[in-house]
Amino acid sequence: MQTYSSKITKLAPNQIFVFGSNTQGRHGKGSALLAKEKFGAIYGQSDGPQGQSYAIITKDLTKRVHPSVPKGRIIQQIKLLYQYAKRKPFLQFYVVYSGTGSNLNAYSSREMAEMFACEDMPENIVFEEEFAKLLGTVAQLAGGV
Repeated sequence: MQTYSSKITKLAPNQIFVFGSNTQGRHGKGSALLAKEKFGAIYGQSDGPQGQSYAIITKDLTKRVHPSVPKGRIIQQIKLLYQYAKRKPFLQFYVVYSGTGSNLNAYSSREMAEMFACEDMPENIVFEEEFAKLLGTVAQLAGGV
């Protein structure tokens, strides 16, 4: 599994910034804001490829209680990301979830790792080091490693 260790502030032309979005595609906070300001995320587009980024809906701003997007829906989108990445082997997809800290979607880092471990990950998906450790732990507990 490929990993990276520092905050992403710039990308090479073959690298894609994978971030959590909301159902409205507002991209107003956290990694979504960075995706909009630096990596071509399009205001109003909630999911999929856009510019040098790829959005996964993890939050519904119309709901007051969070987490607001069910795990099953997030897993479906992660599977779509993996399918897209397999069709684009010349690109590297940098998933910006961290193994430490909190997420604006109200899921823990471990819960996010469990969702990303939904199926075999393409080789061109790159995870933050601490998040990759969580992925490894989740896979071991599931009997995958």
